[in-house]
Formats: sequence, structure tokens, C-alpha cells
Amino acid sequence: MDFAALIYHRQAFLDGQWWLPFTAQLVHFNLAHGMSNAMVALLLAALFRPMLVWAQQCALILGSAFAVAMVVVSDANCAYYAGASGALYGWAAGGCMMTIFSESVTSQPHRRIALFVLCLLLVRLVAMQWAGVGATAWGFPVYLPAHWAGLVGGLAMASFFMRRKTTPAQTTHRQQSDER
Repeated sequence: MDFAALIYHRQAFLDGQWWLPFTAQLVHFNLAHGMSNAMVALLLAALFRPMLVWAQQCALILGSAFAVAMVVVSDANCAYYAGASGALYGWAAGGCMMTIFSESVTSQPHRRIALFVLCLLLVRLVAMQWAGVGATAWGFPVYLPAHWAGLVGGLAMASFFMRRKTTPAQTTHRQQSDER
């Protein structure tokens, strides 16, 4: 399979390939780019596992990916895009926010670490924006609007879950108890 065909190219999208803003987040420009995103994804899954159920983690990454796709499509200056970095920013930010404000997280050190990581994400994005990040060690320019969109998408999904009185795990457990 030609994975390059899954990269978002604006003209191909305008010609009807509507799936490209989504598939572009599954492919990467080179092996180092893909491996670094894969390592971050594994790290986030392991870090948030004690505090978030899989449904929440999946919703964070999907909500973030959707936000990235919307920004890529709406920016006429975005000629191409690939990578999961934006969605990973959202997963990290949303997971941190849920950890900070969750009633089920009783560990103050966990909350402080989550707050520190969330602040680091914001400082890093502001610094990259301020510095005008262009070509990087990756060999291609970083598309910062995707990182910002992912972060906002992750925070929005976290807000959605935090507004609910029960988590998906509690709802499933309650339904199973009712069936007995």
C-alpha cells in the first residue's frame, strides 16, 4: 500500500478525497516522525491508564483528531499535512485536565504532575508560536495550528466528560448490575 496516498494534500481533498484530513493523522513523513509519535502514544496510554478508562482515552484522541482535521481543512494555506502530533497534544492536555479535576484521583502528587505537564504543553506551544517554528530536525515544517487544535479538542472532550456525573466505566458497571 502507498501510505503517501493517505497524506492530506489540499487539492486532492478539494477533488473529493474527504477522508484525507483523518487518514493523514495515521501516517507520517518519515520513520523518525512515526516512531516518536508512537512512543508518545504508548507513554500517554500508560500514564493515564490508572486514572482514565479506555473509552475516555479513546474519546480524547478522537476528539483531538477531529479538531485537527477541521483546522487542516479550514486553513486554505495548509497545502499538506501528516502526523498525529496535534491529536497527541489533545490527548495529553485532556488527560491532564481530567486528572487535575477528577474526584476519583485522590493523589495530590498526581494532580500536581498533571498541572505541571499541562503548563509545559502550553508553554511549549506558545514558545514555538513566538519563535516562528519552521523547518525542524524532522526535515519538514511543523504545522502549529494542528497542535493548537488538538489541544483545544482534547480539553473540550475532557470538559464533556467532567460535566457528566458518571464515567463510562461507572455507567457500564451500573448497567451490568441492573441486568442481574
